[in-house]
Amino acid sequence: MAHCPYCLTAISERGFVCHACGAEKGYLYFNRQSRGLAFLLMIGFLAPLAAVLAILLYFQGMGMAFWLAVMIALGLGIFTVRRLFTGPIWYR
Repeated sequence: MAHCPYCLTAISERGFVCHACGAEKGYLYFNRQSRGLAFLLMIGFLAPLAAVLAILLYFQGMGMAFWLAVMIALGLGIFTVRRLFTGPIWYR
């Protein structure tokens, strides 16, 4: 059994919500809302990749807009990898 870090209530090892205090366990994103692992992967890897490909197809070259999109995609990718390594956390 695990314990809630806020109220120390016993929680199942696979539990993601403390029924006593309402704390949740999940992957936090920019707006401090919990999202699932699939959402984290989609926003962190697939959305930036789609944006880079769309800009590449639109401009058909390696212009400044392309490199800006690549830098944004790399930033989101690094943020996502960091979140994956730290794992889900408890928050209220």
